[in-house]
Amino acid sequence: MGFDLFPRNKKLDPFHFGAFSWSWMLDEGLGYILQTGRSREPAGFSFVPDKKGRCPHYNDGFMVSAFQAKAMGMAAKGLARSKKYINEEWEKLTPEQRDEAKKYDFYLKPIRDDFIELANKFSEWAPKSKGFSIK
Repeated sequence: MGFDLFPRNKKLDPFHFGAFSWSWMLDEGLGYILQTGRSREPAGFSFVPDKKGRCPHYNDGFMVSAFQAKAMGMAAKGLARSKKYINEEWEKLTPEQRDEAKKYDFYLKPIRDDFIELANKFSEWAPKSKGFSIK
């Protein structure tokens, strides 16, 4: 189950995320803009529902304002850049250094390149959307 973002700006096409990429972006900080974040449980989250009880983690039509969309676009640009940097640094490690880093949770691991590309594209799309609904 993916996530389709339908812009208020009808000149834009909807934006599509896979089931994991949208949740990843919310978990990496974009969710704070929508008052959602991780919970202490694995794969869990907390959220403040909108006036109709909807949640940005579901395909229930949660509405994102133009202001929130613009902020999310700026955050997505920073997210993509920082994750790209982590991937570049990971590539510089020797196989032995990578094996050592994988043993510890506090080392940042590389992220999928397609997630980074989606974050970059979203950073361009979101401010132009004038807000969007999540379905």
